[in-house]
Amino acid sequence: MSISNLRARGACLAGDNDISLTDVIPTALGAVTPSLACARPDLARRLAMPSADAVVVILVDGLGLLPLQEHLGHARTLRSFRDSIEAAYSVVPSTTAAGITACGTGQLPGRTRMVGYSVFHGEQIFNLLAFTEGIDPAHWQQCPTYFEELRELGIQSATILPAKFAGSGLTTAALRGAHFVPATGWDERCDAAVTELKQGRKLVYLYWSDIDACGHSYGTDSTQWSDALEDFDAGLGRFLSRIPAGVRVVLTADHGMVNIDFSQILDVAQTPALREGVRVVAGETRAVHVHCERGEDPERVQERWENFLGERAWVVGPSELAELMGDGPGLAETGDFVAFSRGRGGIVDSRTQSAGAMSLTGVHGSLTQEEMLIPLIRLA
Repeated sequence: MSISNLRARGACLAGDNDISLTDVIPTALGAVTPSLACARPDLARRLAMPSADAVVVILVDGLGLLPLQEHLGHARTLRSFRDSIEAAYSVVPSTTAAGITACGTGQLPGRTRMVGYSVFHGEQIFNLLAFTEGIDPAHWQQCPTYFEELRELGIQSATILPAKFAGSGLTTAALRGAHFVPATGWDERCDAAVTELKQGRKLVYLYWSDIDACGHSYGTDSTQWSDALEDFDAGLGRFLSRIPAGVRVVLTADHGMVNIDFSQILDVAQTPALREGVRVVAGETRAVHVHCERGEDPERVQERWENFLGERAWVVGPSELAELMGDGPGLAETGDFVAFSRGRGGIVDSRTQSAGAMSLTGVHGSLTQEEMLIPLIRLA
């Protein structure tokens, strides 16, 4: 199924003139070091970013454009930028491991091998946030990061994240090359960012995960999600008041989120049409990697899934995935085909997944507007 066919069936995918998550750091650098090969001063001008001494990129996990717009009443600081919010696009699949690595490298998941929450590799399923013993994240994901490229040029950068992410699989895969600064809470992260900027860092990356966590547990329509947005927004206001002159601030997200309708969840283990000929599934609820049994004809299994799922999913084969996710070693990790859920449904497999993993209220990974559209905002 080609990208044009996916769009015709309702998939929300970036066009040639759209800004993608892979463009965020080049856009930011376009205001600071426009002569760099990776910088995009044209996109910096599109965001009306004046030249700067340094730039802070804030990535808010799970803060999709649509839920943000629906809840701006809970975000006094962000509401003041309502008219300058640019619609940008996540990558495919629209999930944290893929998105943050795409942001950090400028490469699509097919190139980085960060193709979902989990993969089936070496006869085991493991997740690409923490990785697993015996697999080196720097070997798995070999594309250089922007932070490594800057370091090679003698340009200093820093990443500010909670201490628990120090040396994690995803941090190593996506953000290596920057000076890691552990910090929790807004005030501590603000202090860290100001310190790093005063020490001459040209690029500071700040990550916020609380909104995504609330979305997974309670959904984006919940009071808890609104409260998490309010807390973030209040801290953001304090942060912006302390930013030194000559520093630009850009905010984005890695993906959006859909509130699941549990009556639309399909369990491979309990659904013969999906279970037949399938050895294991990986990926995530909204973007399922299907690995067929040895000796099975993958095209026949894919056709059976397409016929059974109908309008409930976009079922995409390997040749189309190269166009959708980028050609590279990651395609070998996505199984024989991938099923991207539509609407508010999803696909799980109780043979291998825990009850907790199958009961998340907010999910993402697929090609809908709610999951693919992310904000891009110049805040300073």
